[in-house]
Amino acid sequence: MSANQIFLIIVSGLGVTHGLFLAIFLWTKQKGNFLANRLLSILLVVLSFRVGKSVFLEFLQKLDAKFIFIGLGTMMAIGPLFYLFSKASTNRSFQWNNKHLIHFLPCFLAVLFGLWINDNDLESLPKLLFVFLFLSYYSHFLIYLIKTKRYISNQRKAGLKDRTYKLLMLLFYGLLIIWVAYVLNLFDELIPYVVGPVLYSLVAYLISFIVISKGYLQDIDQEKYKTTRVSDEQVEHLFSKASALIVDQNQFKNPELTLKSLSKELNVSTQVLSMVINQKSQKNFNAFVNHYRVEEAIRLLNDQNYQNLTISSIAYEAGFNSISSFNSAFKKQTDKTPQAYRQQLTK
Repeated sequence: MSANQIFLIIVSGLGVTHGLFLAIFLWTKQKGNFLANRLLSILLVVLSFRVGKSVFLEFLQKLDAKFIFIGLGTMMAIGPLFYLFSKASTNRSFQWNNKHLIHFLPCFLAVLFGLWINDNDLESLPKLLFVFLFLSYYSHFLIYLIKTKRYISNQRKAGLKDRTYKLLMLLFYGLLIIWVAYVLNLFDELIPYVVGPVLYSLVAYLISFIVISKGYLQDIDQEKYKTTRVSDEQVEHLFSKASALIVDQNQFKNPELTLKSLSKELNVSTQVLSMVINQKSQKNFNAFVNHYRVEEAIRLLNDQNYQNLTISSIAYEAGFNSISSFNSAFKKQTDKTPQAYRQQLTK
């Protein structure tokens, strides 16, 4: 074994070991956000296993197909773990329940495939099957990264603390770098396979240094709105007033309605109002308002008096200020586009 290979094994191995020790620390941490700590701990274990598999694959002459594909299958747990960790970190009221297991169904199926396959299958099974599998593994990871990035951005708009936002974005970019490294590894004739484990080690140490030196780890323990002290009675009262303005007085139809403008009208800070709406409706401000706009659009689409209105006219009448945001909110709420919904009514 050459000196370069020994150096790469040491660097990669240290990254894996570091990840495992940090995972143990988070798992046994008694204080703070218990669920967020546990989710991040499991994420680090999965990453360490995935990278460890790559180290073995690079430096052993022969590695069992089962080990290879189980390692690839665990990749499908990385995205869901990061997504759920982000939710637990930004919302202290977030609770784990069995419905969240659906996020890990692809990983479960992929690991089962890894347990089933053997070395002979690598030659006998169609090559297109393996192309499909690799696309599934890497696409699944990327889709969850994008999904989580959007969630973090929405929480930022809803009042997420700056330090918590920076922590989550730091992890996002770290995972994105690892994803890029492993995609490049698919072209192993151009990019050495060990680049992935080495990059993981560098990212793990860099993120750990920044998190510890900046004190970001403490922010996992904090509630999203810890600095906002509002009693339960005040929350109920403020939410009732906000709902009366938005719903009863039809302010949701005003396309210029914003969190800032409503906060000013209610004489409270945007942070307090955002917290109240999130806590009571389990939606951020934009999603809360858009829910009623979509409901209004549905009412108009079902009203015979509005049959001659175009889809865009319906959108503006309901309070949306753009067709794209209308289509997106409508489909998210009904699983249909406004046009498809209207066509369904005429059948």
